[in-house]
Amino acid sequence: MDHHLFANHNRLLLIWLIGLSLWLTACTTPLPPTPTAPMPTATLPPTATPLPRGGIVTIRLAADITSLRPWQPRSRDEEHLISLLYNGLMRLDADLWPTPDLAERLDIDADGRRLTFTLRPNLRWHDGEPLTAADVLFTLEALRNIPETSTALLADLRYIVTAVAPDERTVIIELRSRYAPILSLLAMPVLPRHLFVERDLSQINFLDQPIGSGPFRLTAHQTGVSLTLERFDQYHHGAPLLDRVILKVIPEAALSQRALRDGQLQVAELPWGSQDTLSDVTTLRSGSIPENGVYFLAFNLRPGRPFADVRLRQALATAIDLPRLVETATKGVGIPVGNGALPGSWADVTPPPPSGDLPAARAMLDAAGWTLPAGATIRQREGVPLIARLYVRNDDERRLVAARRIAEIAASIGIQIVVEPADFATVILARYVAPYDFDLLLGSWINGAGDPLFADTMFYDPDDFALFHSSQLEQGPGDTRATRNFVGFNDAIYDEQALIARQLYTLDERRSAIAQAQARLAETLPYLYLWVDRTAVIVDTRLHTLDGPIDLTTPRYLWNIERWYIR
Repeated sequence: MDHHLFANHNRLLLIWLIGLSLWLTACTTPLPPTPTAPMPTATLPPTATPLPRGGIVTIRLAADITSLRPWQPRSRDEEHLISLLYNGLMRLDADLWPTPDLAERLDIDADGRRLTFTLRPNLRWHDGEPLTAADVLFTLEALRNIPETSTALLADLRYIVTAVAPDERTVIIELRSRYAPILSLLAMPVLPRHLFVERDLSQINFLDQPIGSGPFRLTAHQTGVSLTLERFDQYHHGAPLLDRVILKVIPEAALSQRALRDGQLQVAELPWGSQDTLSDVTTLRSGSIPENGVYFLAFNLRPGRPFADVRLRQALATAIDLPRLVETATKGVGIPVGNGALPGSWADVTPPPPSGDLPAARAMLDAAGWTLPAGATIRQREGVPLIARLYVRNDDERRLVAARRIAEIAASIGIQIVVEPADFATVILARYVAPYDFDLLLGSWINGAGDPLFADTMFYDPDDFALFHSSQLEQGPGDTRATRNFVGFNDAIYDEQALIARQLYTLDERRSAIAQAQARLAETLPYLYLWVDRTAVIVDTRLHTLDGPIDLTTPRYLWNIERWYIR
């Protein structure tokens, strides 16, 4: 998606979880005990020897990286570099599910509040020093000392009550209450205590001392040109098969395409559509990776607003042919979606609604008492015409196209929607706060945890509690929280399902609970989800992994780069 969207308000919009833990602590919803058996580790099975070792892979950077905070990626380029250099207790796999990383075992007590991590043996930093539980505790405490308003990740670290290390390989974390999203947040990079103890991490450029524990170590940085990383033979998932990874700065898409053709680049993310111009190159293959943000049509559900009636929301959603709308508005860049989870991730459970059915939509409006008088084009009920205003920012042509098409579809079933293009900073932004003066709003969220201006996937979790739970409704002028439930959604069924979903730790249990919460949202429609943008990723066909082809459908395709090789 366009990263300028909501840029002036992201710091408020995206810190989803500040203040939620107090509500959770008071909740007494009964839950089954969490099994104490360890979660499966991310260590992959051994492969036959000899292994295909050697070679250099060059990956495109859209811009040079001049400074780095490992817990706060500000671009895909920084995400790539951090994933090569650092590790956390956990890491997200190709499906974006958190699996043990520096930890070889995770045990969760029956109460769900005590997490015991057992570190892998013989962990090492790139400078050869041992990595122990003391480094984990140092990182947790140092990051907790950074002002929490800077990122959602730092805010959620306050969810940890205590962290102790009874020995060099054990870390015990106590939470205020059960909280499953913490596992993804614990993918945050662990930092070397021996280099940064008693220093303010927020004032450090980690490119000056890029010592991590990841599969590759940084050995050269030619400003504006490239960063060179060499294999770290003591990597805890096994020494990488590649000798070297070079991150090459090529800002221009056209030059990047030429470098892919010439074999100077082996991996590149490019604007969607770029893959079409390379379709004749048999040595390349392309994929589609979703961006971590979603566009939606929001309904004001407060009394007196026309779409407070769920039947009207359902009728409009039934009328809209979502795939055609998204194709028209985004020219193929958008992926139609039926929920707020990242497409293709473990939590992407609810599909988009079926294509538009105008007769069914009209029948739904008739049943709701909104009838079309003879010779009229706008439905009425008790003499009141069915007219609503749709606010959309005026600096995004795609949103404008989508809003106008929605108004056209609405008109075909007897609803008059007046599209109100407006300046974001002076008009649209005010609709997200009291007095919430809108009927419909075409908006977007980005779901980054590391930096409020970038939709990272390093710490991804699909929890939408902050958007829809009734506890996130503004409680009046004295409520100073950054509440995000601006549509006024208050649904007891969703409340219970969402609360349970964020308290279950196993994949099957949590996915099942999230599916129920998503189904309730799809039925009650506080939002009609529209689309998620995508990026093209292009790789050399000679690149493979020991587990098969590189997965070009996930933004986490580098997650197992230690197992990549050149064939």
